[in-house]
Amino acid sequence: MRLSFVFLFLINYNLFAQLPTPNLLLVKDYSQSLDKDLYFSEKQLNTSFKPIIKSNLSESFHSKFLENKASDKKYIKRVFTKGLFILKGSNYFISVDPIFNFNLGKEFIEKKDLFVNSRGYLVSGNIGGNLSFLTTFMENQAIFPNYVDSYISKNKIVPGQGYARNFKKSGYDYAMASGYFSLDFSKIFTMQFGHGKHFIGDGYRSLLLSDNSFNYPFLRVETKLGKIQYTNLYAELQDIRYFDNNSIDNYDQIGFAKKYMSTHYLDFKINKKIQLSLFESVIWRSNHAPGENGFDIQYLNPIIFLRPVEYSINSPDNMLLGLNFRYNVFSSSYAYSQLLLDEFVLDEYRNDKNFWGNKFGYQLGYKHYDFLTKNLTTQIEYNFVRPYTYAHQNPTQNYGHYNQSLAHPVGANFSEIILLNNFSFNRFLFKTKFVFIKYGGKISNDPISYGNDIYMSTGNFAELNQVSNIGSGRPSDYNIKMYQGNLTKINYQSISVSYLLSKKTNLKCTIEIINRLFKNENEEFNSQIFNFGIKTDLFNNYYDY
Repeated sequence: MRLSFVFLFLINYNLFAQLPTPNLLLVKDYSQSLDKDLYFSEKQLNTSFKPIIKSNLSESFHSKFLENKASDKKYIKRVFTKGLFILKGSNYFISVDPIFNFNLGKEFIEKKDLFVNSRGYLVSGNIGGNLSFLTTFMENQAIFPNYVDSYISKNKIVPGQGYARNFKKSGYDYAMASGYFSLDFSKIFTMQFGHGKHFIGDGYRSLLLSDNSFNYPFLRVETKLGKIQYTNLYAELQDIRYFDNNSIDNYDQIGFAKKYMSTHYLDFKINKKIQLSLFESVIWRSNHAPGENGFDIQYLNPIIFLRPVEYSINSPDNMLLGLNFRYNVFSSSYAYSQLLLDEFVLDEYRNDKNFWGNKFGYQLGYKHYDFLTKNLTTQIEYNFVRPYTYAHQNPTQNYGHYNQSLAHPVGANFSEIILLNNFSFNRFLFKTKFVFIKYGGKISNDPISYGNDIYMSTGNFAELNQVSNIGSGRPSDYNIKMYQGNLTKINYQSISVSYLLSKKTNLKCTIEIINRLFKNENEEFNSQIFNFGIKTDLFNNYYDY
């Protein structure tokens, strides 16, 4: 087993009010009450770029983390509220905790036994008043349901959790390391450097940037001026599919082919009800091959508009623009939306709305806390993405990392409806989830890309470079319609009951029942799954597609 310490950020769940803990948990169901306070706080918070840095929050908000009714026994109280091992002095604090996930399950129709066995650690703390750090590592073995197993076999990765190695006859072994250090230069500037994930938006999914894919090294610089928050995110991404499978020349890299992302995100808290954000991101490669720009330092400029730069240098890079919007409808509910443009051509849209290059997506959603009764949160969300969005002529420059999309897990050429309900009672949490997806997938033995798989070329890259498994472009330039290809429908439903053992680590016991129906023009599969386990729930793992 290889243990690696990589400084990252993903989560800081240190719950001591006296410590400068920089990040809230990224996991979505950490606490309904905290989530509500976050969005409807008297302090004008910028909430759409996650994880949110805790230094922006009030002391009253911090104090809610301390509400833990643990046993009065000293050892139990220490484990559940403070940490398994603590080292502290006048100007430093270090906390060490175990993290784990022990899960047993059954896939009834296939009569398949399932399990997850994860062990790891989390070390977090601070040095002085401005420097904080966290490092976490998890070693995992698992046997997944057949539909997840098929995904892993195809993509060589466990969704969002790393490279998959074979374990026994039908299982997988995988590891995940993350960490960060965070430095507060002042009340205005904060810098984080590490290895982890981010999420942009106020919904369940994100069409701009999500935590769907694996961890990546990043540099995040946040500037806050009153109601305005400006975030720069620089990241190194990897393509593990086509370099590995097709022996694409790697030139000056070693290992998997690398590419880079530069993202600017400007967030305006217009008033107590309205939050509007502007998004731009560019993906480029560093190879000095024909048709490649090399490492373009212009993309590192923190205040320039990236689109004019990309256009001015006649680059082959992948440029995306977007908007994020939130409106507080009532005192306990908000509507939200996103708009994503990927090389959108306005003139072609006016002439023919089915031009292939009109690549865009949008999101509409509504979330209501204390709906009908106290502690019941309901959320409905609609996502729509046109064919070929996020993809590129050169698949290694797509909007993806480690064989997964950096945005929505389905890719493109899809629509989706999501309905979520969460009800909490004391330490119990009851959850229901309904997901309905329709997309146009790949047709068997047809090399043409119909716009769903963002790792397929949108042009003739395969022919020019004599590589395989990346598609041969599109069926035409015009008459590109939604759901073209192999029409596929996924209906996913789940219900779960959890009991929270520790707020500090989000440790919980959970019972879950899942039903998933997959149907296209060629086949139909139904999965019925039962899971029971106890886990430190710190990460969002998406299997609901």
